[in-house]
Amino acid sequence: MLKLRSLNSLIVQITIVMLLGLSALMFLSLQLYSSDRQQAVRSVSTESTLQRIGALIEILYKTPDALHQEIVLVSQGLQFKISLDTSPLIFNNQRPDLSEQLQYMLRDQQINDIRIVSYYKKKGCSHQRHNRNSGRRNRQLSGSILLSPSLWLNFDSSINAQVEKISLKTIFILIALTLIILLSMAWLVKRALKPIAKLAIAAERIGSERDFCALAEQGPSEILPTIRAFNNMQQHLSTFIEDRGKMLAAISHDLRTPITSLRLRLEFIEPSPDQHQMLNTLKQMEDMIQATLRFARDDAQKEKKQRCDINTLLSTICQERQEQGISIKLQCPDNLIFRVWPLAIRRVIENLINNSLSYAKDENGIVNISIYCILKDEKLQIKVCDQGKGIAEKDFEEVFKPFVRLDKARDVSDASVGLGLAISRSIVQAHAGTLCLSNNPKGGLCATICLPILDKN
Repeated sequence: MLKLRSLNSLIVQITIVMLLGLSALMFLSLQLYSSDRQQAVRSVSTESTLQRIGALIEILYKTPDALHQEIVLVSQGLQFKISLDTSPLIFNNQRPDLSEQLQYMLRDQQINDIRIVSYYKKKGCSHQRHNRNSGRRNRQLSGSILLSPSLWLNFDSSINAQVEKISLKTIFILIALTLIILLSMAWLVKRALKPIAKLAIAAERIGSERDFCALAEQGPSEILPTIRAFNNMQQHLSTFIEDRGKMLAAISHDLRTPITSLRLRLEFIEPSPDQHQMLNTLKQMEDMIQATLRFARDDAQKEKKQRCDINTLLSTICQERQEQGISIKLQCPDNLIFRVWPLAIRRVIENLINNSLSYAKDENGIVNISIYCILKDEKLQIKVCDQGKGIAEKDFEEVFKPFVRLDKARDVSDASVGLGLAISRSIVQAHAGTLCLSNNPKGGLCATICLPILDKN
C-alpha cells in the first residue's frame, strides 16, 4: 500500500493517470470488440441456419414422403431442432428480411409462406418462443415454412451465449499488454526524471559541502534549460563567494599599511594618556583586520569533508583545555562517525569555549564548561554550556552579527572582536546545520549545534 507521502511523487501520479487511462481504454476496447464479435457470430449463425434449412427443403422435395421423417431426424443437432407438423408453431413473421432471403434461396420450389422470429431465451427455461423478456442468454432463431397445404416444417436454432463472450485468454492477453505498456511508460518517466534527482543532490551538496561541480547537460530537452540555468547559478555563486573573499582580503591587507604608518608616527609622539589610547585603538583595528582575514579565508571551504569520530574530536579538545587548567567536562557516546570538515568543527567548538572563557567567569574568575553530545530527532546535537550569567533572549541573534560584542565596557585590548560566533555559525551552516543559543535553566548560556544525520557515514 502506498504511503500518503509517496502520492506526492511525480512518478506515482503519472503512473496512476496512465493506469486509469489504460484501464478505461481497455474497457472500451473490450466493449467494442465484444459487440462486434456478437454481431459477427449472430450473422454467421443466422446465415448457416438458413442455408441448412434451404438445403434440407431441397432434399425433402427430391425424396419420397416416406423418407421425410427419417431425413428430418438425421438433420437435427444439439442446437438445431426440426420437425414436420400439420400446423405452424410460428404465427407472426417478425423477420421479413430473413424470410425474403430464405424465399430467394428456395425460389425453385416456389414457397410463399415463411415465418421467422428471433428472440432470447434463458438457459434451461421452458420453450417460450415469443417472450423476448425471458432473459438474455441463448439467442433463438425459430421459423415455420409451408411445404404443402397440410405440411409445415418447423425449426428452432439457438446460439450458445458462451460463444458470444470474450475468452479469458483474450482478457489475460489484454491485461498483460496493458501492464507491459504501463511499466514501460513508468520506466521512461523515471529515467526522464533522473536529471532532476541529480539536480536535487547537487543543490544539497552546495548547501552542505560547498561543492560547485557542474552537472552534465543530459536528459530530456524540457529539463536541459533548467540544468543550464543551475550550472550558471553555481558558477556565479562560486565566483561571488571567491570575489567576496578576495575583496575582504585585499581591503584588510591594504588597511595594514596606513595603520602601520599611524603606529610609527605615534611611537615618536611624547607618551601621554591620549597617545596610549590611540595605540590601543590601532591595536584593536589590527585585531579586527586579522579576524576579518581569517573570516574571508573561511577554512571550511578549503579542506575536504571526511569521516570523523566526533567523540575523539571532542575528547582531544577537552583534554587540551584541561591541561591548561580549565574545568571542562564531556559526555558523548562512542562511535559517532560523521562526514564533516574536522578543522572547521574544531574551530567552532574552540570558538564557543573561548566565548565561555571570556564571558562566563564567576566571582572567583573560574569557568565551568560542559559539552554534551547526543543523537536526537535524526540530528547530531553538540551542546557547549557554561555556568555564567547568560544573555537576554532578545540578544540571541544579535551576537551572531560580525563585530558585535554585548560587553561594550570590556578592555579594547582584548583579542575578541566579535567575529567568533559569526564564523562559527557560518561553518555550521556550511554543514547544512544550525547553531543557536539558549539560557540554561540552572544558569549560564548554552550553545547548541545541530548537524543533520544525512552527513553521517
